Amino acid sequence: MLRSASLLLLAMLLGVAHAAGPPAATGVTADQLDKLLADLHRLNDKSAARELAGLKLTERVSGDRLVRWEAEIHGERTREALLALADGAAFLSLPAAEIPAMAAPDNATQDQILARVMEYVQETLPRLPNFLALRTTTAFEITTEKELAAEQNMGQLFEPKPEKHFTNRALGPAKASGLPNAQLFWTGTIAQVVSYRGGAEELEPAPGSVEQANKSFFNLKSTGEFGPILKMIVTDAPRDKIVWDHWEQRGAGTLAVFRYSVTRDRSHFGFAFSEDQIPEFPAYHGEIAVDPESGTVFRIVILTQAHDPRANHLAANLVEFGPAEIGGMTYTVPIHGVAVANSIDAFASEDAQPAPVPFQISIDDIAFANYHVFRTKSRVVTGAGP
Repeated sequence: MLRSASLLLLAMLLGVAHAAGPPAATGVTADQLDKLLADLHRLNDKSAARELAGLKLTERVSGDRLVRWEAEIHGERTREALLALADGAAFLSLPAAEIPAMAAPDNATQDQILARVMEYVQETLPRLPNFLALRTTTAFEITTEKELAAEQNMGQLFEPKPEKHFTNRALGPAKASGLPNAQLFWTGTIAQVVSYRGGAEELEPAPGSVEQANKSFFNLKSTGEFGPILKMIVTDAPRDKIVWDHWEQRGAGTLAVFRYSVTRDRSHFGFAFSEDQIPEFPAYHGEIAVDPESGTVFRIVILTQAHDPRANHLAANLVEFGPAEIGGMTYTVPIHGVAVANSIDAFASEDAQPAPVPFQISIDDIAFANYHVFRTKSRVVTGAGP
């Protein structure tokens, strides 16, 4: 993950001031949000989005439930606020009622499951065909309007051809974020073609796609969803640091969920403030959800804390996998991702009491679709002789 240099420089130049204390949290469960969404139908798009922007989910929303919610709501702003709300809770546990009441497998069975995972990573992933896919990133920022404007002005200084203006959309006060006077902003949606060839990923703008708002201004940049992140985890985490956690329901089957932890001296998860800066490799932990019979990985989570407390004190990545047809064959590939980072005032001291409050939370929602086999470009010449 790479973090924009503009945030650090902005904090150094401006010195972010904070109010006396954060606003009161407005936490809701998934069931409570279910009922609230039904009531929001009576509001217009702008008002409904404003209500959602002020909330914070206390548990993760299942993919099936989120799809149902998105199908039932109307309005672009409401849909954006709901997406940001769900992504903000993507690293939490599912509601207790949605976790199967099944006994944990014995140690021997756990070892067998993990052996299948290793085989999947080492043998199955390298056999993915060369393909193209569409990667659509929707970016959100939780911050104040003043800080966002200052950051975007600073961001223009790093662009060889600055945009004439940045477009953002305030969805409503982020009352439950813990950031004083913060708003939830949609800051852009961009479509890119990702090519996967010989195990390497490349990104480029999607020709003819609609690129909205801040085309070059995305604070979070994540890569490696097509294999490198997963290989990194199973390589970095010692076997005794991968432990059983729980079962999860997935369609008609169940997933085995393990938790892992990686110390700083073994970490290969790197992030930096800019592409030309030497990345930091902090300790990280998270979970991995797998099919117990095949070892196929369906979700990975990475949570990390920067060594420098004045930097992004929290960086989090999530990738969800699902089936897609490529060249007449079905493969398990990335279908959804979330990247989140909190930014801390650069002037905050390491031993500051109380702990410094983030001045900005960045959320990227990443959707993968339109998978197809990669083929070299060719030109058809009509009217030619035999």
